Amino acid sequence: MAVSAAGLAVAPAQKSYADEEDHGQGARVTGLAVDGRGDEPLGVDDPAPRLSWRVVGAGAGWTQSAYRIRAARTEADLDRGRPLWDSGKVRSSAQTDVLWRGPASASREQMVWQVRVWSTDGDATPWSRPASWETGLLKRADWGEARWIEYPGRTVDQPLPVFARAFRTGGRVVRARLYLSGVGLHVARLNDRPVTDEVLAPGNSNYQLSTEYRVYDVTRLVRPGDNTLGVELGHGTALVTRSVTNPATGRTAPYSWWQSQFKGSGTLVAPTERGATTVQVSSVANYHVGGTVNIDTGDGGERLESRTITAIGTTDITFHPGLDSGHASGAAVSASGNSLASTDPSAGAAVSPRLIARLELTKADGTVQTVVSDRSWRAALGPTVVANWYSGSDHDARREQPTWTAPGADLGESAKRRDGTAVGWVDAGIAPPPNLTTELAWRIAEPLRIVDRLHPVGVTQPQPGVWVFDFGQNFAGWPLLQLDGPLAAGTTVKLYPAESLNADGTVNQASIMGGGAARGTNVFASYTTYGDRRGERWHPQFHYFGMQWLQVTGLPEGYIPTRDTVTGLQIHADVPDAGSVRTSDNRINRIHRMARYSIMSNTMSTFTDCPGREKLAYPADYVQPFGSLHRTFGYAAYLRTMQRHLAEGQSKAGDNIGNVALKAPVYDWGYTGRFGDEINWGNGIVLVPWLAYETYGDTQTMSRYYPQMQAFLHYIRTQKAGTGADAYLVNAALADWIASENTSGRITGTWGYHQIADRMARMAALIGRTADAAEYRNLATNIKDAFNDAFYDPESGRYTADGTNGATQAAQALALDEGLVPESERAKVLDALVELVHAHRPFGGGPHFSGGTIGLAAIVRALHAGGRDDVLWEVLQEDTRPSYGYFMAPTTANPGGLTTVPEQWDMGNSKNHMILLQIEEWFHSGLVGIRQAPGKAGYRELVIDPRPVGDLTHAEGDYRTPYGVVSARWTRKNGRFRLDVEIPPNTTAEIRMPTGDPTPHVVGSGRHTFTTSDIRDTERTRA
Repeated sequence: MAVSAAGLAVAPAQKSYADEEDHGQGARVTGLAVDGRGDEPLGVDDPAPRLSWRVVGAGAGWTQSAYRIRAARTEADLDRGRPLWDSGKVRSSAQTDVLWRGPASASREQMVWQVRVWSTDGDATPWSRPASWETGLLKRADWGEARWIEYPGRTVDQPLPVFARAFRTGGRVVRARLYLSGVGLHVARLNDRPVTDEVLAPGNSNYQLSTEYRVYDVTRLVRPGDNTLGVELGHGTALVTRSVTNPATGRTAPYSWWQSQFKGSGTLVAPTERGATTVQVSSVANYHVGGTVNIDTGDGGERLESRTITAIGTTDITFHPGLDSGHASGAAVSASGNSLASTDPSAGAAVSPRLIARLELTKADGTVQTVVSDRSWRAALGPTVVANWYSGSDHDARREQPTWTAPGADLGESAKRRDGTAVGWVDAGIAPPPNLTTELAWRIAEPLRIVDRLHPVGVTQPQPGVWVFDFGQNFAGWPLLQLDGPLAAGTTVKLYPAESLNADGTVNQASIMGGGAARGTNVFASYTTYGDRRGERWHPQFHYFGMQWLQVTGLPEGYIPTRDTVTGLQIHADVPDAGSVRTSDNRINRIHRMARYSIMSNTMSTFTDCPGREKLAYPADYVQPFGSLHRTFGYAAYLRTMQRHLAEGQSKAGDNIGNVALKAPVYDWGYTGRFGDEINWGNGIVLVPWLAYETYGDTQTMSRYYPQMQAFLHYIRTQKAGTGADAYLVNAALADWIASENTSGRITGTWGYHQIADRMARMAALIGRTADAAEYRNLATNIKDAFNDAFYDPESGRYTADGTNGATQAAQALALDEGLVPESERAKVLDALVELVHAHRPFGGGPHFSGGTIGLAAIVRALHAGGRDDVLWEVLQEDTRPSYGYFMAPTTANPGGLTTVPEQWDMGNSKNHMILLQIEEWFHSGLVGIRQAPGKAGYRELVIDPRPVGDLTHAEGDYRTPYGVVSARWTRKNGRFRLDVEIPPNTTAEIRMPTGDPTPHVVGSGRHTFTTSDIRDTERTRA
């Protein structure tokens, strides 16, 4: 089996608890992490990061009383007792959010560190195994002579470019680092081997403000003598257009949810002199003050000058500083996007493929050889003919040059493709940066990897020449095509992903597209064979699909595929596992699996709403269900990257400074109108730092982004809150999006206003902003009072839109969950919520949830907090719409029912979404019973409070807190209820047995077992 140019690397998902196991060695320190990353990251851009660790193997009731950290440049220095920094013994129980107090690191520096801790009994652990991190290039100047490069003169409809650089090295290389950023996506190989198992790198960005780069350790790939470094580029989210078609494969109407905005271009209409700060141009359309004008972009960029625009006239552009050289009339001119976005979706500015790279080879004698991106690189138009983030890609393997990244590869005029035609290598051209304001940023979040391989569970042939493969599970990733030989050259095989089927058994792609035919109708990947007798295999590289089924057409006549013909390669960010749930109820177990796959499918470079259709990072879509998300995977590092995107999605000019777009990065629209100016989406900029603190104990993120958080709250206070009697009320345009019943936007908006004021008050207090904390607390109190004055009807005990109407489930639950209900009224409002759940029967049956994006999590939490887990159980038994049972029912489109959670209660739009999976939180916190104590942070003070409802006979689960794994398992048997728990070191837990006794048992770390009479049997006896 021959492998096409797209290589295949499969990495296992991060193992969650291997380092938690007790090997009988006594207490020891493990799980060392820096800024939430426990995988010894390269490229850290924080000179004073936050550190964390866990303790395993400790005895019962173990508590940390002190720690000591020591760090050095190398492990050998640690062993020799020559640390760069030694904290000394610090009396503290902290194991997370510990500030690095050693010397600030410079670029490229490795820090090797280890920890030992002391218990309250005075016993010390051994030193932990050393861990490390390495800083990246912290300043622009560290990139040295590296320039952005491109394929000179390439137009958007030409094949995607590839780049190669041959170099020689002598002497023993002891350390090699490749610093690389390819816009929008890069795939790099050194000496014909991949430099990483990461995929879809470097990641989505607002390219006008930042683009992510990577640091790769390529020491093992460098060889003495000839070497070749190669990079392929894809468009990713940097350039999305429906204008590029490929009739040869039938790609005549490419689908995309949005399109990039092409910025200003033209020519100089008059010559310019050295020192000039104004140029006359053929058109001033689509240039931006504060953005970049690129002058003289032709001829490989030899005379390129990029300048910051200060003014735009009717025919001229003014900039600074002055030009270094004169430029002739007719010289090409182009623009960047808008880096000072007011309402402009700045991230959507089209950026054509380009890269910047720096390879540093450190020799045994201490000398450093560098290879940087410049005109010495070679460029060609590669085998990927089309690549669209939404529509898919067309790969023509006949255009490949075999082993083009091998040592000594032919990069000259004689280089030939597989079909014998000339590759056409040329010197690379110098490109402008995406914008002069674009920073090269390290990705704190984990990289994307192939985490699993899904093999089809069935293959059908609904029509001649049409084969449909069923993976049995909806997921996000790539189809791997494996064709047995012999194959004729020029055979084009097309792969159509889908979440559903038509009645005739062919795939139905409606749910992975949206917006009608005007947005395009083509979603597929195609592979054209080069004719290998041994067979060929290929998968896409520059996009991904959401799919459960894959329809394959174009196979050679008489070719009969098998289940081995395609394999699903599941992709998501390699975040660590956090928790699991198992129960005696198959329905609950299935919903849990559906939720997990929805979460995996939407944890990509950023959180997304769905893996098809939109693929956008709407803050509410991950903030509101975060109680479910963080119990599935660990997001301590990932949230830091999401917060960067939110900050970059904040308006920085105009009347709405401080507003945050409906999604970030914001590629299409999202600052104004109903789908833009929305408090409960933009408030992610406040809530993400709060969630990072509440879940992981992180105070760094709130400190770092505090001004941006203040700016958003100021925007809401001055631009969105009402006046007069409505001074503390906010009307949210999207209300409770996709709910089964409409809740007033004034209720959801004012609830959201209180939420951000309250969280800002708490965070201000945490970081020592005492005056701000008092101001924001007073604001939150005023909002709470106004909320109750406007919406609460004491006579009915319900929150309504106008005193009579609009008493929805969400209205009651949001007030209960946020603590807005006066204490004396809570029982009445809870009763109202229960009544409304039972009364909501729009299609018969019942009871049903009616909440949507904003209301559903609050409904689940309010019922649980009020002790009405029985209602949650009843809802789960329902099969009529709206319900989870409705999702699981067999249909023509989904014969086995859905395998992920859809976007809407009617199963409209995407069938792989996160906004309706909030019940997952209750599986962990209610059925298994693991949660943290109210008002606490970082899961150091735990509560184990299982709720054995219905006919459940057992439930078990675990959750990896910042301090270690907490687990609980309960069983009902022979009239007895047994609970087994394990509490991680340095934590305590309140154990609440389901006996009706409100007095908890308080225990320390270790294993504990509790038994009592089964309350269910007791109640039956009383009855």
